[in-house]
Amino acid sequence: MRNAVCQARWESKAVEGVKTVRDAALLSIRKNKQDETSDRQTVRPSVQPVTRAAQSTQSQVDKIAGLSEAEETKLDNMREAQSEIRDVLDSVLRQFSAPIRYAFAYGSGVYKQAGYGASKPMVDLIFGVSHPDHWHALNIAQHRNHYSFMGTLGANAVSFVQDRMGAGVYYNPFIEIEGVVIKYGVVSMGTLSSDLLNWDSLYLAGRMHKPTLTLRRDPLMRISKQVNLTHAVRAALLMLPKNFTTDELFTCIASLSFAGDIRMRIGGENPHKVQNIVEAQMPLFKSRYSSIIEGLPNLEYIGQDLLQQNMAPQARAAMLRKMPNNFYDRLLKQGRKAGIKLPPGFGAERVNTERLVVVDNISQIATKAVESIVAWPALTQSLKGVLSSGLTKSVSYMYAKNLKYRNN
Repeated sequence: MRNAVCQARWESKAVEGVKTVRDAALLSIRKNKQDETSDRQTVRPSVQPVTRAAQSTQSQVDKIAGLSEAEETKLDNMREAQSEIRDVLDSVLRQFSAPIRYAFAYGSGVYKQAGYGASKPMVDLIFGVSHPDHWHALNIAQHRNHYSFMGTLGANAVSFVQDRMGAGVYYNPFIEIEGVVIKYGVVSMGTLSSDLLNWDSLYLAGRMHKPTLTLRRDPLMRISKQVNLTHAVRAALLMLPKNFTTDELFTCIASLSFAGDIRMRIGGENPHKVQNIVEAQMPLFKSRYSSIIEGLPNLEYIGQDLLQQNMAPQARAAMLRKMPNNFYDRLLKQGRKAGIKLPPGFGAERVNTERLVVVDNISQIATKAVESIVAWPALTQSLKGVLSSGLTKSVSYMYAKNLKYRNN
């Protein structure tokens, strides 16, 4: 059976009745629950009556799965800081007349990262909009100074560059509003949701694997975000051994969006960025992924910050079949390059997944599959910055990024 996310995408293209990404997201959730139930029946042992000993053990696991007292205190402090930042950024968003359907902030300007000084970095924002061309027309009329020479060409040209190049995001950096320096990216709701569900580019989906601060909510995004986070955990499990720590899990998850990103190779990003993110934001990661970890049938806590996954081939193959179609196809391609005999065709999915998960180098194969998704969109999105930001701002941005980590 094709995984739920893939099926949702295919049906949204093939059936007129499923015309919106909302339909696809809801269908994927419903199908995923059905598959989860099937896998629990197939892979896991039959459910036994809960004894007092089992209840005691479960209580102990629940306690282990929670945050430590120190982490709870740190998380409370982080949430207080989030509330203050949200108030400031809400004021920034009110300066835009064009309708913003969904918005979130991310990066070091919102969440502290280890290894950085006290300087205030630029705040990264994403605006999800329904109609990018109409949105840019309104925004150019109000904030012409936010745009490079592309603003002179008009909203249609801006929208064309946004949709046809890179990962479907159009950034305006170094914009000061209400005393806050921001970089805001505009993306269509369809592009954003599709990346979360299908991992088209992992450009925004990967950023949303890490803690983000939601500024404008949307019901569709709540569903799509949860699917995306579950994808991230499952991808990480393919790359991890039977037993691993929460630090290893979240480091693996946080690294997905940087795999294959050329900026990590040419000094455009801090080479220690992943470790810095996880180290400083561990309580947020635990809070973000807690329900997903506890809800997956093949993953469980076995100690404080220690996890164990079910390594049975049948269980791992069932997990792999729930991954996005784009990831699965690229995994097949990398598997064949590695010499694994994987027959083509829709009906071969069960055989292929069972063959893939038992090879010793599945971690390397999965990593290369992710790299192949990330590399081209990340490169072309960076090159698009010359058009969207202008040459001067693009050079300034890269210099600032490079200088920031070299001085810390």
